[in-house]
Amino acid sequence: MSNIVKRVLIGVIGIPIILFLIFKGGLYFFVFTLIVQSVCLFEFNKMFEKRKYYPLKIFAMLCSLIFLCVSYFLESYITLCVLSIIILTVSVEVFRKGKRNPVNPVISIFSMLYITVPFILLNELLLINNFNIVFYVVVLIWSCDTFAYFGGKYFGKHLLSSISPKKTWEGSVIGFIFTNIASLIFHFYFPEVLTLEDALIVGSAVGIFGQIGDLFESMLKRYNEVKDSSNIIPGHGGVLDRFDSLIFVSPIVFVYFNYLK
Repeated sequence: MSNIVKRVLIGVIGIPIILFLIFKGGLYFFVFTLIVQSVCLFEFNKMFEKRKYYPLKIFAMLCSLIFLCVSYFLESYITLCVLSIIILTVSVEVFRKGKRNPVNPVISIFSMLYITVPFILLNELLLINNFNIVFYVVVLIWSCDTFAYFGGKYFGKHLLSSISPKKTWEGSVIGFIFTNIASLIFHFYFPEVLTLEDALIVGSAVGIFGQIGDLFESMLKRYNEVKDSSNIIPGHGGVLDRFDSLIFVSPIVFVYFNYLK
């Protein structure tokens, strides 16, 4: 079975499930984010073992689960939770018997900031009434990824970055344009909650930073000399490979709708 066929089959199965969980929201989406971010954390920390760093994979996953649960059920304790996790992660490394390295807890703590915090913010975005912002952002990211891929495949001539030799400026610009088109379509369907200004700002932010998020994860993989974050999803690589753009964009969208809009 070819790689393209695998990608299509996984998409046909996975996309409806993800959309269902986004629309159900509440505990359904919360459990989904618990699972996804745990796998992403494991993949992220595992990658660094190629470089002879050994972050606390399982411990980071457990801490992130606590972090996510506290943010969802006991929000007033979030600061205490963050400080406790940092102190505990460093302490565990200090008393580790083998493979001890001061860089290990730094990687583990960064993995939680990079991955867990955006998933916490996604759950917060679902609480905003009258408009499913998570669905909106996910569609924008899918639009950007799809049109950037095909735009680069058929029109790409100029390399976007040496980090990823398959990405081109032409594909990037086409992805950006169609992300904004998709955003404008949402505006025309929901003009009362998504103004033209909102659509252009968010569409542009996703079109730019979604691609930067993808490049950042590619940079991590290149540094650690791995092709994919894992091979858990046939034809797609790892879970982190599929959610890298959403992880990077979520904090930006959260700040916009909660503090700037």
